[in-house]
Amino acid sequence: MLNLSVKSQVMKIGKHKGKTMFYAQVDKPKVIEYEDVIKDIAEMSSLTTGDVRNAIDRLAYYLQRELTEGNTVKLGQIGTFRVVVPSKYVETEKEVNASIIKKARIRFYINRTLTAVAENIRFAVYRGNQKVDESTPTPTPPQGGGSSGGEGSIGGGL
Repeated sequence: MLNLSVKSQVMKIGKHKGKTMFYAQVDKPKVIEYEDVIKDIAEMSSLTTGDVRNAIDRLAYYLQRELTEGNTVKLGQIGTFRVVVPSKYVETEKEVNASIIKKARIRFYINRTLTAVAENIRFAVYRGNQKVDESTPTPTPPQGGGSSGGEGSIGGGL
C-alpha cells in the first residue's frame, strides 16, 4: 500500500494566489539499491548474482549501442526504449536543416502489463499520523504475453 501525507503550499500564481492550498503527496518510498536488485533476481531464478549483474550491464551496453543508432528496443513485458528527436516547424522545405532539430531524448514507453500495476496500487492518505482515507481500486488482470509489444502511453525521459 502506498502512503500519502497531507501537505500545504501558498499559491504564487493563478486564481488562488496568496491562498494556502492543500494536496496529498506520496511519502518517501523505499529506494531499492542496484545490489539488492541483483541479489533479489538471483534468489528468484537459477542465476548467480554475477550472472544477473553481467546481464544488466550487457543490457545497458546494448541499449546504448542500439539507441545511438536510432533503433527502437522492445523489452517484452517491461516496455520499449525509443529515441525521439523533436524538430521546430518551419514554413518552407528549404528551411529544414540541422539547426531546427531540438535535443534528442531517450523515451521509455511502459508495457500494458506494468501499466496495469499502477492501476491496482492501493493507497492511504494520512493527516499527521491519522489515516483519513484509503483507496479500493478494482483489480485489473495483467495483460498476458510479453512479446505482444503493447506499450501504454505513459512515457518518461531517461
